[in-house]
Amino acid sequence: MLKHPMEDDLNRRLVATLQAEGRISHAELAERLGVSRPTIIDRVKRLEENGIIEGYAARVSPASVLKPVVAFVAVRYRANNDEALELKLWRAIENEPDVLEAHTVAGEDCLLLKVVADTPLGMSERLRSIRALGPQVTTRTTVVLQTHFEKPGPSPFPAEVPVKKARRK
Repeated sequence: MLKHPMEDDLNRRLVATLQAEGRISHAELAERLGVSRPTIIDRVKRLEENGIIEGYAARVSPASVLKPVVAFVAVRYRANNDEALELKLWRAIENEPDVLEAHTVAGEDCLLLKVVADTPLGMSERLRSIRALGPQVTTRTTVVLQTHFEKPGPSPFPAEVPVKKARRK
């Protein structure tokens, strides 16, 4: 039985390093991880082919591109098994550059979107365009006041088991 690529310590360290520094060279990766450059090139290629590394991109602050208003938008719609409506909705959302994330969710809502805008009025316009995608599309919006952190993805390392503190007698 083949083991999953993320069960390998070198692969985990490699992914963690690339998450922190996506522009690091293969030579620098090899030096830091104590392996040869061809080993790194082969590992990175396999991690990409297996879909573990999905791509490389610059992380850009919304405020730095003059879109400081960030919101999470819960979207509800009644498709009644209407694939055309769902396809229209997905295409419109995917083509909207200010929708940064889209997730199908369980519960009363159908989608959860992360949307950015230049002003509160701009956010209102984006919400109006989402609601205009169908006769029964509704939104519920939570505006972000402050972002404390964002991570580039989940940690490739197993979750740490909390250490219980010794009780004093």
